[in-house]
Amino acid sequence: MLFDRACPSGGWNAGNGIVYGIEMSPHPDDTAIALLALSAQGQEVIVKMSVAWLERIAPELTAPWSLAWSILALAAHHRRVDHLVQRLSCWTGLGETSDTGALAVSSLALNHAQALARFGITE
Repeated sequence: MLFDRACPSGGWNAGNGIVYGIEMSPHPDDTAIALLALSAQGQEVIVKMSVAWLERIAPELTAPWSLAWSILALAAHHRRVDHLVQRLSCWTGLGETSDTGALAVSSLALNHAQALARFGITE
């Protein structure tokens, strides 16, 4: 199902990759979560395209939620994430956020090696 829902040029969003014949844009957090689920399928073309897309846009992300998911997914696909972890760890206001979901995934991303190992994914 994940392969069927991928955007044709890579990545995923919250629905279909094509709607009424028009290609939809991928979203970083949806793409990252799909890539985590597909961490063992790294040789698939759509997975490679999606990892490349996420790797390209991750440095520009402005939401801790999306950046944290991106760190986890890119690390799971053996990409360097040190610069992204550094950005996330310096995020002003992260410690004062009331968004417990963003705080939780950020905590996992800041210790991505251990988090991924707990999920059975090796970097």
